[in-house]
Amino acid sequence: VEEDVSLSALECVRQNHAHCLEGALLGAYILGLHGYGAYLMDLRASAADDDHVITPFQCNGRWGCLSVSNHSSLRYRNPVYRSLREMCMAYFDDYMNGKGQRTLRAYSTPMDLEKEYGKKWWAPRGNDGSRQIAYALDELPHFRLFADSSFKKDLRGADVFMMKTTVDQREWHYPPNTDEAAVERNKNR
Repeated sequence: VEEDVSLSALECVRQNHAHCLEGALLGAYILGLHGYGAYLMDLRASAADDDHVITPFQCNGRWGCLSVSNHSSLRYRNPVYRSLREMCMAYFDDYMNGKGQRTLRAYSTPMDLEKEYGKKWWAPRGNDGSRQIAYALDELPHFRLFADSSFKKDLRGADVFMMKTTVDQREWHYPPNTDEAAVERNKNR
């Protein structure tokens, strides 16, 4: 996708593509159809990385989530977590930027899409169908994973193996004719 788009769940299906937010919206729509409710949460990263959006659900009182990411380690979590915080912490070790730095810092309260945007929250047409939801996710209350930043000094960066098997493992790779400016601009997506 050449332009900056923010598609609704319906528009993802129509256009046959989805980034992080759009994939989470589509997952929320499908979970809603199956009676799990349609929720989103924001995982907030440090300034050195991008935030990530997940679709939480509960099964037998335990939390799990759906997620779309170019990094396979930032996807689905089985419903085995007792709390949302515990589930979000399960992302911590693999949530790294292109330099191998662990960057996950906070998580939001869940957003109930139907409550916030009505029964047709999934239906807006066009390339800006979910832009309002994206902005609202940023405004949700967020909970820090750590009380202060003193933990950073104890974090181990990714070693060579981790860089090859997690950080550099992207489903979508840049085509050979991509210019360096585009690669730099999209480094952490």
